[in-house]
Amino acid sequence: MIRNLTLLFITLLSLTAFGQNEHKHVKLQEEIKGKRYEIYIENTDSISYDIFLKVDTNDFRRSSERPILQTIKGNSRVRVLTMVKLNGKEGKYTYILVVNEVSYALEIDKDFEIIDFKLDKEINNKAVILYTQDDCTICPDAKHILTKNKISYTEYNLDKDTTNYNKIIKEFKAIKPKSDFNKIPIMKIDDKLYNDIDSLESFIQALRDGFN
Repeated sequence: MIRNLTLLFITLLSLTAFGQNEHKHVKLQEEIKGKRYEIYIENTDSISYDIFLKVDTNDFRRSSERPILQTIKGNSRVRVLTMVKLNGKEGKYTYILVVNEVSYALEIDKDFEIIDFKLDKEINNKAVILYTQDDCTICPDAKHILTKNKISYTEYNLDKDTTNYNKIIKEFKAIKPKSDFNKIPIMKIDDKLYNDIDSLESFIQALRDGFN
């Protein structure tokens, strides 16, 4: 109940800012079978979204008059509403669809409370590699954040691992030929490389980009 009220509050704020009937990944679809209209929400993204759906019409008898608050999982299509067209009506309706990403707060110790970051649970299985060095001041805290949030990662210390040092330089130059290879840590999330990490804030931003 509390979660629904929170979502409704967020949704109403979103509605004040914009009517999000168009979304890159989440869309409303309908299937018409005689007088019966089945309303679906399709999510083509890999992560979950909370949706707020409000349908306005005088042409249908609906299964519910209240707005719909529902979580749509990644790569899924869910029936959210059934409407039956009334006799003598055209079958017109309007709707408002608002979409919010489902996330959880990344756990940060008190020393890092100023950092605000969210990470979707359903994509917490990406391959993360962290390249460190002995004199890297950011690396211990970066590893602590990964470990505390149960994000699996592989660490290569470039002071002790020449093979992987040469490998990452070659790979990095292939992806970013014009960039400077001079900052540690370097993080790889799947096929994305991040070498511009010079603070915990930029480390968090790299995580956000890599996971979303």
